[in-house]
Amino acid sequence: MNQYQLSVYVFLNKRGLTDTLGRAGLLAAKNKFEEFIIGFNQAAERFLMVDVGSAKEAADAKIKALLEDEIRLPQTERIIFGGCHDNGYITTLRSQITAGFKHKLTLLRSYTEMAAGMTELGLPSFDIPDLFIPQKLLALPHSQVNSTPVTHSAPLPASPTPAPPPESSIGHRPSISIIQQGFDALPFASADLEETTRKRVSSPPSYSSAVQTPAPPKRAVTPDLDSSSTTSSSDESDDAFSSTPLVSLTNSRSRRVNPNIPLSKHKPPPCTLFYLSSCKHGADCKYGHDYLLQPEHYNEIRVNAKKSPCPSRNKGETCLWGDDCCYGHHCPSASKCHFFKQNRCKFVGADMHKEPKNQVATIA
Repeated sequence: MNQYQLSVYVFLNKRGLTDTLGRAGLLAAKNKFEEFIIGFNQAAERFLMVDVGSAKEAADAKIKALLEDEIRLPQTERIIFGGCHDNGYITTLRSQITAGFKHKLTLLRSYTEMAAGMTELGLPSFDIPDLFIPQKLLALPHSQVNSTPVTHSAPLPASPTPAPPPESSIGHRPSISIIQQGFDALPFASADLEETTRKRVSSPPSYSSAVQTPAPPKRAVTPDLDSSSTTSSSDESDDAFSSTPLVSLTNSRSRRVNPNIPLSKHKPPPCTLFYLSSCKHGADCKYGHDYLLQPEHYNEIRVNAKKSPCPSRNKGETCLWGDDCCYGHHCPSASKCHFFKQNRCKFVGADMHKEPKNQVATIA
């Protein structure tokens, strides 16, 4: 079974959203909102809820920048985009579709009706029951807010993207009880309100338990970075490219590259699969997943990887990755390979010493 690493990003104006909860009469949710943010961020290392402040479109700018960066990473299998309530993202999404990343995009619906223009993008979509409240938060009259009894509520449900919902239809104001029912399903019960909670929907598992995943399978060894085309042996697993690429775990601290030594001489060296494709070994990988790399470092890894034979081609099989394979389908020395004549070259597959028809240069 494939093991995916899930990252969730939420950007919001904390003060503005807190004030909105108060104006909507959801005082318990307002009082618990700080705890909700802390609990969300502590649930998993890659759960991030970030207060971007009150600057206009600050959250939008963060979301668009993150989307553009993440969607281009080979480690990113799919992006679940929860901003389909806002047609301001349509231009950004269309740009990514035009760039060839449509297969990586899926929309997470918040309300029944998505923002105008979203459906025309032709992206797959789905919803998660009880993740979002059914209507937009609307401010109650001042007198009604002051007289609203404090009942058990939880803060706004978290989503992989910021939560500002679309404009509801004019003339329809959801009752506070309907909104509270959406809040009550979340794990923010207070001890003194336990009796009230029993009468409502029981709380689902906490975020911490929800994100627990089985331990990754026993790993095969990830390939060494090869600093030469002939002398270093590769210990890659035969099934390195046999399954869907997975996003791997990384360590909590980042390493800096020592500019005075080659990447392949670092201890441990950067993991080829993690930075160029996706390493299924995650935290168990003996190679580094936590280096802060610059474009020239990626280029060095690409060059080194091409010096190691593709496991599939080396066995005479068809490589499912084709031209996108990060390993070499031809010996760098081709027909001039000295070691091939001595039967010592590690490129042993058929036709791997023929001159490739097309050479594509990699420019950092």
